[in-house]
Amino acid sequence: MRVLPLGNRAPFIQEVRGNLRQEVDPPEGSLPPREIVVGIPAPEGAEKKPEEKRMHLRLGEVSEAVAMPKIDPPSVTLRDAEANKVWLKQGLATTKATLLVVWRAGNTWADNRSLALDDSPEAIPRGAARVVNVAPVEVKMIWGEQRYRLPAGKTVVLRFPDGAKSVPLQILYTDTDNKLKPCLSTTAEADTSSRRQWFVYKADRTDARTPVQVLPLNEPR
Repeated sequence: MRVLPLGNRAPFIQEVRGNLRQEVDPPEGSLPPREIVVGIPAPEGAEKKPEEKRMHLRLGEVSEAVAMPKIDPPSVTLRDAEANKVWLKQGLATTKATLLVVWRAGNTWADNRSLALDDSPEAIPRGAARVVNVAPVEVKMIWGEQRYRLPAGKTVVLRFPDGAKSVPLQILYTDTDNKLKPCLSTTAEADTSSRRQWFVYKADRTDARTPVQVLPLNEPR
């Protein structure tokens, strides 16, 4: 299991303290916990006791992987290591690997939502890419000559046309004037040695350039 926290970093602010400029700490709760404790239950019928493993989180980055046993139903509890309280409980994908996408739903990261995705190699075949929409709104996509609608909380696997070396991709949202505005315009390279994904999410800062944003993720296979 891996974890990907999505959101915006707090503004970089400095102040003068004793004739020295120092960075001001971000507001409490504006970032996910730096370290979480992963509760690992014992497999059914096993003599071993439940374990705990620590995992470091950074906004917009995929965490290291933690091996989870096969249990029914598959689920996990994550605890804020510093506050020593439950941060998230979530069911896991029924496949052999899970990517747990987490985003802020309220004023602080204590109020969060999550989506468990298949993180196995088969989830994104060679010659394909994936778009994940955790924004609370539907987005439109233009993939080469194809057009898609991607509802909130859904994913889509996009396949490269045979022989194509690259495909243009646009992801668009509807603004308050009911007009389509792009939140991503890029060209996706058909590289079979990497897994390419885009994560669509709601900006959690009022001064964000667009209310809907996209995090690209390109990882080696």
